[in-house]
Amino acid sequence: MMEALLSHESQMFAASLLGAFHGLNPAMGWLFAVFLAVHRNDRRVLFYSIFPIALGQMLGDSVVILLQSVARFQFPLHTVHLAISWFIVLYGIYRLFRYYRHFRWSGGLNVGYGQLVLWSFLASSTHGSGLLFAPFILHASNYVELVPLWVVHELAMLASMTIIALVVYHFGIAKFKKFIVNFELVWAVLLITVGVILLLLNGDMGHGHMH
Repeated sequence: MMEALLSHESQMFAASLLGAFHGLNPAMGWLFAVFLAVHRNDRRVLFYSIFPIALGQMLGDSVVILLQSVARFQFPLHTVHLAISWFIVLYGIYRLFRYYRHFRWSGGLNVGYGQLVLWSFLASSTHGSGLLFAPFILHASNYVELVPLWVVHELAMLASMTIIALVVYHFGIAKFKKFIVNFELVWAVLLITVGVILLLLNGDMGHGHMH
């Protein structure tokens, strides 16, 4: 059952879905790109901004994923599974009580593209996107298996971020206010849910890789 749920195709689909959802979150950068394009009255600025923002997201995700992966392959799987699962649950609870607070940048809109990379890296690192790679990491038998999952996740994030930014830029943020979802609240609940599921599955996932 678990092997079927974690088939390669299922993992690729899940990774891309998480990436797309991550990219839709305004707090992850696309709204910043829209503001910059409007502020400078140039649509090209939107594209120029999206790529450094996406790069920062990729770097932030990579650090969190790498830390989990190193732990996965350097320490006993059962211990790492418990530690990561509990960390995700507790971090989700922490964010649940702080969902109304976002990572802030004091520089305003007059920023360079290098600053966008740094801002995006810090925002992604504190958001916990890389934590949701835990099921893939715990199931993997080596680092190489995680590379295509990371790639599709980041590409899906870039695609969804670019599309939503273009739509909002052309039609205006005012038309979308009534459709705005509190992504931070949803994200906190998602983290808790994933952490709890991992705790319930502890001892089931990765048994084939413990020897």
